[in-house]
Amino acid sequence: MAEDIGAASELLIRAADAGPTYLSWTWMVEPFTPYAARLDKEILDEALTRLDEALPSARGSEEGDDTVARALQDGAFATIDGEVALARRLTEAVLPTELRHQLRERLDTGNPLRLRLTPSPRLARIPWEVLMLDDERRLIEALEIRYDPPATVYAHRSQSPDPWSSVRERPPLFVIDPLLPPRAAAHGLRQVLDGAGGQTPFNEHIDMLCAQGAALYADEDVVAPIGAMVTRQLLSEALTTIPRSRLFYFGHVSSIPDEPGSASFHLYDTAASSWGMAVPLSGVGAEGFSAPHDDDHRPLAALDLLRGTSLNVDETLRARYGVPHSMPGHQLWPMPSRVAIIACEGGADYRSVETFGLVIAILNAGAELVTTTRWTLPTDHAFHKVTGRTVCPTSDLALQVDTAHNIDDPVAELAQWQRTRLQAWRDGEGISASPLVWASITHTFAPTRE
Repeated sequence: MAEDIGAASELLIRAADAGPTYLSWTWMVEPFTPYAARLDKEILDEALTRLDEALPSARGSEEGDDTVARALQDGAFATIDGEVALARRLTEAVLPTELRHQLRERLDTGNPLRLRLTPSPRLARIPWEVLMLDDERRLIEALEIRYDPPATVYAHRSQSPDPWSSVRERPPLFVIDPLLPPRAAAHGLRQVLDGAGGQTPFNEHIDMLCAQGAALYADEDVVAPIGAMVTRQLLSEALTTIPRSRLFYFGHVSSIPDEPGSASFHLYDTAASSWGMAVPLSGVGAEGFSAPHDDDHRPLAALDLLRGTSLNVDETLRARYGVPHSMPGHQLWPMPSRVAIIACEGGADYRSVETFGLVIAILNAGAELVTTTRWTLPTDHAFHKVTGRTVCPTSDLALQVDTAHNIDDPVAELAQWQRTRLQAWRDGEGISASPLVWASITHTFAPTRE
């Protein structure tokens, strides 16, 4: 039976690393014909190397400021010519010729398309939005892109998500640039907003929502939305005492490569003041060994969000904080329908062979949609240092995400916003319109399945 090309609306792409990297794809229209290709390893390695060189992730002995300066001034995302060249190399590496032909053929029918993608670890940081269908069109101009989590998310899911229609009237919870313990600074963890000036657009955004009755004023909520001292205990209280529509986190996230469950939020938690499965961030003593201290910062890890207090909670802490025995993570930190994590590589889940990090833990705890980032984002202050102008690309991204999360179809809304940023990039707006920021976001969508 011939394929009904005009009726195609969804494309499923799955990738797997098994020596070489393999790509399979299926158009979700009968007869559901599967296609597959083995990606050329040499071409893919070269493209991924160029992508890594373009991102603000430390390479070799680079320090933080040097890393960001390289990405903003010398990397492929710094100029339109460099970015187009990178996009072409990535397209050649990960979009087989037959798949590109099929995409163009279906787009010519005028039907809307949606890509549902499960990347392999090697492809986890590919910005699919900027890949090229032809010399003129990028993928984001043709379709919406959602990540499909592994099927294991749906097996024994701890908490099924509430549909947006039933929770949209609930207030959101904002955790924006939360304070960090003093000793966290030694590990490169500092406030992400540049003082009161950096907080201004977020304050204005939240004030507008409060005036509309769409958010709680600071004195009505468990935690203040911006720059507050938020611990894992306070976060639990904020999520359990007031039903929420969505959670918006803008701060620091870290993870240990190839260590599932290590991805972590950074709040005001220390070794002595909180329980948890993440090892506190210790300093180095005079003899070069780890020197633990009660004030060392303890991250809130994905494993905590999964296991809660089921394991390894010190009895003294249990008594001090009234920590219950064997309370799973989804009861301590129940997640609302929509969660945004605008932080450094919040979507590190997909970079591990065992796909488990903050995204998967949050889906397991009740979220339907998680929007986060593929890679580290430069701060607005870093853009200001490079451009000499007051530009706020990272804050703008964060505010666009929260605005979109408050409407019926946030993925479509953000895709349209990305198209406007792509056009600004083409029109010469400069580094503030670079895909380095707007192409970083991903959406993992996992609704309740029958």
